[in-house]
Amino acid sequence: MQARHTRVRVLYDNKDISEDLAAFLDSFDFSDSADSIADDISITLEDRQELWEGDWLPDKGATLKVSLIFTNWNTEGDVEVPLGIFEIDEIEISGLPHKARIKAVSVPSNNELRGIKKNRAWEKIKLSAIAKEIADRAGIGLYLNLREDDEIERLEQKEESDLAFLTRVAKEKGYGVRLSDSQLDVYYIPDLDNNEPVATIKKGKSRISSYSFRSKTRDVYKACHVRYENAKKGRLVEFTFTDPNKEDGQTLEVHKEVANVAEAEKLAKGELRAKNKDEVTGRIAFGGVPIIDGGGIFMSGFTITLEDFHKFDGKYLIEKTSHKVSNSGYSCDIDIRRCLNGY
Repeated sequence: MQARHTRVRVLYDNKDISEDLAAFLDSFDFSDSADSIADDISITLEDRQELWEGDWLPDKGATLKVSLIFTNWNTEGDVEVPLGIFEIDEIEISGLPHKARIKAVSVPSNNELRGIKKNRAWEKIKLSAIAKEIADRAGIGLYLNLREDDEIERLEQKEESDLAFLTRVAKEKGYGVRLSDSQLDVYYIPDLDNNEPVATIKKGKSRISSYSFRSKTRDVYKACHVRYENAKKGRLVEFTFTDPNKEDGQTLEVHKEVANVAEAEKLAKGELRAKNKDEVTGRIAFGGVPIIDGGGIFMSGFTITLEDFHKFDGKYLIEKTSHKVSNSGYSCDIDIRRCLNGY
């Protein structure tokens, strides 16, 4: 059986430089996170001939189209996994020994999405309309996955970039924001927990090199009680949401403005989710990972099932991944949390 092998394919401003890179490649790192707007890569190169700090020095702002190619990973032929398009935002030269490090992110640094801080008032506006205006102004595509899209009475953008403002407003409504390949995605965060698992990880049978879990009781609650009293209108709005999977625990008290019981319910679920989502977390390091069902690698937003971890068995959401290609081969680390059920 032929040995497993992983290599990196890189197109620099649409020109394939993979072979040039391979001759100098010390390590390649790719990371993505469900809590981060952008993915990032880092390419470390051996530079004894001082080529990369000279004529080969890449341009900041140049684009890199990157993919990983897996050979003999329980598959016939090569499997190519696209990682996306990145923009170089930092170049580091060091010595001795001579090395060059190229860092790039999936969010363009010269894009007004994150580079220009603004002050603006938004009135009687929907989240979808905010996202569309921001995406159109930046000249990028837009994908929306919204459960509800109620009109918001008033919002203030204070010394915030468009991307920071949209991310903040979306998070308050239970949504996440991602930008990759020149497309802005707004998605419903609780939906991630409901994704079908892409793989089952069994201790001792999944090329695990190390693992750790943490289960906490602090800042974990059984229920959330929302109470808002509008003295001027003489109106009181209250709602309590209880985690259907907990038999005991404290109640989280929240006092924020809500217009009605429906808003109070949504807020209660969101606040309880924010507190309880990190009750059980873990990290698993793999010394190489077989291609998952459908062809691909572990990415944030995927779910997996753990077996043979005893009390820590169950369904987990991948919150962050780190992939590395070096002279030692391919490795992958994933940060996970147990999925919530019912909210």
